[in-house]
Amino acid sequence: MYYILFVLLFTASLFAQNYTLSGYVKTIDGKFLSGANIFIENTNLGSTTDSLGFYSIKNLKRQEIKVSAAFIGYEVSTKKIFISQDTRLDFILTEKAILLSESIVSAEIGKTPYAFSKLDNVSITKKLGSQDVVYGLQSIPNIFVSPQGGGTGDLRLNIRGFSQTNIGIMIDGVPVNNPENGEVYWTNWAGMSDILSNVQVQRGLGFVPYSVSSVGGNVNFTTMGNSSKKFFKLKSEFGSDNFRKATLSFSQMVSDNISLTSLISKKNWDGYADKTQLDEITYFFSLAGSFENHFLKLNLFGSPQSHGQRLTMQSINFWKTHGSRFNSDWGYLNGKPLNLRDNVFHKPTISLTHQWKISNDLIQNNILYYSYGEGGGTVPPWVDYKHTSTGLIDFDSEYNFNSANIDSTFSPTLHYTKNALRFTVHKHYWSGFISSLQYKINDFFFTGGADFKYYSAENYRKIENLLGGDYTIGSSDVNRNPNDLLFIGDKVDYNADSFTRQFGLFLNSEYTYGLLTNYLNFSFSNTAYKRIDYFNYKNDDPKRETDWKSIFSYTIKSGFNFDFGNSNIYFNIGYFTKPPLSQNVFDYNNHLYQNIINEKIFDTELGYNFVSASTIIKLNLFRTSWKDKAFSKTIQDQNTGQFFFINISGGEALHQGIEFEARQNFSDNLYINSSVGISINKWTNNINSIVSPESDPTQQVHVQSFIKDTFVGGFPMMNAMAEANYKFNPSTNSEFIINPVLSFYGNHYSQFNPNFRNPANNIPVNSWKIPDYFLVNMHTGFKIFLNGSLVKELEINFSIFNMLNKKDYVIDAYDGQTHDSKSAIVWMGRERWWHVSSSISF
Repeated sequence: MYYILFVLLFTASLFAQNYTLSGYVKTIDGKFLSGANIFIENTNLGSTTDSLGFYSIKNLKRQEIKVSAAFIGYEVSTKKIFISQDTRLDFILTEKAILLSESIVSAEIGKTPYAFSKLDNVSITKKLGSQDVVYGLQSIPNIFVSPQGGGTGDLRLNIRGFSQTNIGIMIDGVPVNNPENGEVYWTNWAGMSDILSNVQVQRGLGFVPYSVSSVGGNVNFTTMGNSSKKFFKLKSEFGSDNFRKATLSFSQMVSDNISLTSLISKKNWDGYADKTQLDEITYFFSLAGSFENHFLKLNLFGSPQSHGQRLTMQSINFWKTHGSRFNSDWGYLNGKPLNLRDNVFHKPTISLTHQWKISNDLIQNNILYYSYGEGGGTVPPWVDYKHTSTGLIDFDSEYNFNSANIDSTFSPTLHYTKNALRFTVHKHYWSGFISSLQYKINDFFFTGGADFKYYSAENYRKIENLLGGDYTIGSSDVNRNPNDLLFIGDKVDYNADSFTRQFGLFLNSEYTYGLLTNYLNFSFSNTAYKRIDYFNYKNDDPKRETDWKSIFSYTIKSGFNFDFGNSNIYFNIGYFTKPPLSQNVFDYNNHLYQNIINEKIFDTELGYNFVSASTIIKLNLFRTSWKDKAFSKTIQDQNTGQFFFINISGGEALHQGIEFEARQNFSDNLYINSSVGISINKWTNNINSIVSPESDPTQQVHVQSFIKDTFVGGFPMMNAMAEANYKFNPSTNSEFIINPVLSFYGNHYSQFNPNFRNPANNIPVNSWKIPDYFLVNMHTGFKIFLNGSLVKELEINFSIFNMLNKKDYVIDAYDGQTHDSKSAIVWMGRERWWHVSSSISF
């Protein structure tokens, strides 16, 4: 293969007369546009401007070409030019009277900026390797991604110290946070990196055309589609721990105004932790077109997957003895491996976007979406299994006992299993509609609309594996005899349906007067929850089904921006209420919790931006006060290994900090990016908790936790990143890129178990602080441009993660009884690993 590449490179460099077209894309007032699309008509050649508005298209022959620059909200600019040498071509784009807008209003080009970042597909996917798409956000200050046990999708995202249950996650403007618990199950979106166009991130205050505000910020993943650039691409990837992936993607114009984009990929991986294997398929279909004043885009996306999990945290001494790859959640049964924790899920999602340009000053935007999700995962047993001397689960001893266990109380002939494996089943039906109008008149710009969603879910557990026995007992269903024999597939523990519906209105207005722009944002929302419990109530009991519990919330935000050409200063202030999640409204007996109130958030921000042809500087100060905080999480008792659900209500916290980003272009071939995020996140009161075991959520214990003036935990309150990107051309039709990245994580206090925050003297103590650490990654890439032949482009990328092979570093932790490294249970970081991808474009 290397010989073939060498021959291609040598031949191309000898005989090709190739030139480069490059330049900047700006607005009339001199601002650089990041993410603008540059394409050459009747070819598959094109580029996207970087954060400084710069683009470069290589491998052009001596010829006349027609080049177009396009950016949402601006008129397309097209120029003819004759290429006979390396050529500079700049574009100045004129703003439309009103735009067919992106799902998130881009503060980068808007008059009222927020703490905003936009990352394109190339800058993200080249650094991902085999990781999930969310890892591409880690270059942004005050963003942290924990891989936890290392299973694909089993991660958690934090922004400014707020968990992903308090971050608005969207795909093409469609909210994907689970309406019940606010979680984002990244396994549902495992193939997102394959279909990504760009990611827009707002930290803290911001505006989205949606009525429910998020606390930490908003992340919108925009998928590819509606592309005037035709391509056909084959991509192959492999890497550490037997990672393998193959992808086929293409985009074609099926008519003058309709484009078809599609992708399918297959991924397999053994996992870097024992028995965290992955089997995944991703499919994507997008049909988009313009019809006079109407634009339509139909998307279908899904990623069926199954993967092994590692969910049991251990002490630092345990990991030192067994190794950081060890997984105690599996064992051997009759000579074959059997996982205690597996996950399987498929969530096909379909969305239809409609945009109607009613006039030059008025546009209507509509999004209709629907998804059906089905799957689940195995869960720990009622009583912990025995383990072998090596630390694995001793399934064989369970099997031998069960296969000989006769209990004549229940059956004189069948074998009784006391501790069966169970599987949690989750199915949901999710639909929604978002509609908005955008209107511009002179210096006023208005956006207003409504959103609606409806969600229903089936949640139950079933017997999965009797481990040598024939039956078990104890379904917890009051409608059954407690001594009924239960077989594989029978429901146990709980069986309940849950429902969520939400309706809201939103309005955003902007007024520009000279250098000053002011905006005002209002939203109102009504969220309602309901449950049906099939286990805890008789079939004819009216308490079996609750009434709808409705909760009203609202948002008020305002801000000012002073524009001084290359720089601007802005100030934002906002107050909003957020409805509690379903688990903090109803318990597992259909009882309403007492004192159900909205969470209250008061947020202020002060920022400064500077942009020139070679430099970008962003500085942001924020302060977020959060009262009546309510959230849910799963914790694990390090003594018994059992998992518990906790509901926390009435919490008050203060998050405040500073964020800095900079980019410096030293030449067309070299730039350096850097970012720093520093925050101080503290609890300002003691909290009340409700703790219940996973095996029986109906058993609840009320706990008061004394945490006032302690750090919130679960997030590095200081993170920093520096990267250099250097490219050079070995020949006129080739390009080599080298991109080292240095990351720092510090001031990270562990999460806490409410049961361990009750000192005898009621004096709070901070959680154990995880040691600070650095990581170094290295990314390199090589391209050969072959315009005019069947193959248009060859590309190879190689990445080394944790290049210095740092070992024995802690990435996540739960605090222990003595609040130190000895009592904490932790996740260890991954040692050095690598990834290679090669692609051919036709």
